[in-house]
Amino acid sequence: RLVGDQDETVWMVLPSGRGQAVFRLKEAELSSSLIDGTFPDFQPIIPRSYNTHAVLSTAQFLKACKAADIFARQASHSARLTITPGAGSEPGKLQVNATAAETGQGETVIDASVEGAAVEIAFNVKYLVDVLNVVNTPNVAIEATGPASPGVIRPVGRDDFLHVIMPMHLGR
Repeated sequence: RLVGDQDETVWMVLPSGRGQAVFRLKEAELSSSLIDGTFPDFQPIIPRSYNTHAVLSTAQFLKACKAADIFARQASHSARLTITPGAGSEPGKLQVNATAAETGQGETVIDASVEGAAVEIAFNVKYLVDVLNVVNTPNVAIEATGPASPGVIRPVGRDDFLHVIMPMHLGR
């Protein structure tokens, strides 16, 4: 936030023995303490397989999630994703749905290339918006095993990024 949209160079310095990272700009300096200790092993929480794999437009998915968040704010930001494979020449679908008692219901359906079984899973839509805002590829893949297992979001064409997102309880 300190840099904003400026093209200014930011210098990062790691002074030895001080356990700090220092970021220097023309008009400001920001220092941060480095966390002492061992970073937890995150590899075990990354799903190794999936039952459903959908590829869809990043921009359309982001727009659908932002619209769903208008309704989801009153319900812990919970949005229901229903991924359905296509039949014959029909494309698959990803439906983003959020409901609020006072506001009503929002629903967006996006065409997707879907492999595997149909799945219905709920996520905190704020976390979906956060990851989709930084994905800079035209298409994104979402992988799911089931309604109670973590989902994975991957930018199509990049192997250096993935986002694991935990599901929310599906209320009926």
